[in-house]
Amino acid sequence: MKYKGIELEGLDKKVKLSHSRVMETDEGTDWIDKLLTCDKAALTPTQFHEVSALSSVINMDYQICNGGISQYVFNGYHEYRAPYSDDDVAQLDLNQQFIMLCRLVAFGGDVFPGMDKNEAVLLWAGNFHHCDWESLLDGDEDGYVDEYQLGKLEECEQAYYDGVSEHVAFLCEAYAQYLCKSYGIA
Repeated sequence: MKYKGIELEGLDKKVKLSHSRVMETDEGTDWIDKLLTCDKAALTPTQFHEVSALSSVINMDYQICNGGISQYVFNGYHEYRAPYSDDDVAQLDLNQQFIMLCRLVAFGGDVFPGMDKNEAVLLWAGNFHHCDWESLLDGDEDGYVDEYQLGKLEECEQAYYDGVSEHVAFLCEAYAQYLCKSYGIA
């Protein structure tokens, strides 16, 4: 299978991102591992941004599947953070994560046309992006949390657990392969 002239292989393997760093390990993430451990100083600014965006989506997945959307927000994974060191990437904010999820869906549509899971990711990303999760989790000035909004939070989390997460992991690994090969990372 080709994407923008790059041959992609092994797209039938199982990919699983760890949701408990203590009890689980990633499976089938060879390309993600190569991409995230590459020499960041050798990347162009555009490439660095792409790697940061993909890493941010992977971090979003880890946070949500480990402790829910409240953990994702509480731990600050919805906000921008600069790299800690020269071999780190930036943590991009919620808006940039949404853009990357849309890019992953477009990639998935090109590489795997007609796959219903791509649409499920896009629908989830839109629902997730357009909610004010911070105010929902913090409540209003009196600490009151709207029950309807709380129900939306629970629906969004459940949809993510019910297959969206698995497909996001698969798309991340396939896209990491594309980035590695297009950047010349072997």
